[in-house]
Amino acid sequence: MSHGEQSFDKKYYRRFFDDYSKNEFDIYVNWSQGWLRFLDKYVDIKKGKNRTLHELGASLGYFSRVFKDRGFDVSASDISSYIVKKAGIIQKDINFFKLNIENKLTIKRKFDFVVAFEVLEHLIDPLNALKNINKLLNKEGILIFSTPFPTKRSLGDPTHINVHQEKWWLSLGKKAGYSKTKLIHATFLPFVYRFSKYLSFGLPIKTNIPYINSTVFFIFKK
Repeated sequence: MSHGEQSFDKKYYRRFFDDYSKNEFDIYVNWSQGWLRFLDKYVDIKKGKNRTLHELGASLGYFSRVFKDRGFDVSASDISSYIVKKAGIIQKDINFFKLNIENKLTIKRKFDFVVAFEVLEHLIDPLNALKNINKLLNKEGILIFSTPFPTKRSLGDPTHINVHQEKWWLSLGKKAGYSKTKLIHATFLPFVYRFSKYLSFGLPIKTNIPYINSTVFFIFKK
């Protein structure tokens, strides 16, 4: 079984949420705040007025919530109809829908930004996904995504089927037709974001210390 099948998704998302409550949701919004404040140093996403953004692999849409509050015109999708339904109940002011970005595109809308945080490592065909994302972007649109680099922890997750070194992703971006690609390493303190959004912050370093959240951000421009 895999993502998109309800029995799998019920079990998978129980790793993060007990009852899909607003309190649980707000904890992950705190976490997202720190990630986006970190990215503010590298890409222009602080103000969203008159700008469109789509989040892929959104789960309950905690990143979408932050972008919506920043003024972006936001929509969000996930491969799981199960989690999309839950997200729509919690956030009625954001359009959530089911989408498999590896398949032929069924939406015609274009976006200034597409974001996908800790998503591409779960995909069977990330090259095709990157090509499809490119088609979703407006002229000079930007894709922002994160994905873990190879470690015992990241490779040990059975849902991580495409974990690669940073150069591999940069090369894939060029193959998918992006004109500019760059990366930023980021490490975040675990757990403390549960107490306050102001305790969620990142440092531009790479580490493999257990229980420390370290990932790589990629910024691909159409």
